[in-house]
Amino acid sequence: MDKYITLREFANFHEISVTLIREFADFGLIEVRQIKNKPCIHIDDMERCERVIRLHKELGVNKEGIEIILEMRRRLEEMQKEITRMKHVLNKYENRIANLFPEEFFDVE
Repeated sequence: MDKYITLREFANFHEISVTLIREFADFGLIEVRQIKNKPCIHIDDMERCERVIRLHKELGVNKEGIEIILEMRRRLEEMQKEITRMKHVLNKYENRIANLFPEEFFDVE
């Protein structure tokens, strides 16, 4: 079963207005779903929502700035995954090469 928190509960917990959350949702920063005729946030979206709120509340970043920061963060995570994948491939090839040649072949003095 999916878990949700209502906007009111989320807003009360973070000491912000429901209107602010709706503004973020209208801008596309937060996904709000209607569950039993109540606006809610899915539990899987909580981390992103809290990040948006922190950027705005603690650092004073506006909606446009938050959007840019989140996009840069997404790209950084993609790049980190690609680097990890490439390191894995490189290690695989290094191991293959090491098995083909004796150790003395790689000694450079």
